Amino acid sequence: MTQLSESFTANSKSKPERNAVPLQTEEELHWVKEMVILPVILDVLEKDIHALQPLPLKMPELYIQVLRRAQDQASRDLSRLRRELGKRGVKIYDQRRTTQGIEASYVCRGYHYRFSMLWGLVKAEVAQRLSVYLGLDAAPAGALRP
Repeated sequence: MTQLSESFTANSKSKPERNAVPLQTEEELHWVKEMVILPVILDVLEKDIHALQPLPLKMPELYIQVLRRAQDQASRDLSRLRRELGKRGVKIYDQRRTTQGIEASYVCRGYHYRFSMLWGLVKAEVAQRLSVYLGLDAAPAGALRP
């Protein structure tokens, strides 16, 4: 089973005509993936903020401030993506978190699609994006660098 899958169900034609506008672009698929990942990132940040509050740290407010800043950036990205997808006629109408991963159903210019990611890939994507939001090097500790 692949970690990233996409299936397609057409409402009308089964095969697009030559020279027709593509049903879905790679960019739009990437944006749908981001729309699935960003809420997970926001949930992780919120959970971590709540976990830090009762800890006996010397300056928990500094750590929480860094996480809040990342949360604000992720929220802005999510808003920007919603607007862009709306302009493009893409609407995610169902998202589910299952024991296997995350699934989303959406419409792109009248055609229905499904998108899914296994939790292993979700975790890797969230870690990579969080490292960017937090201004950290995305390479794992001890990794060889060129």
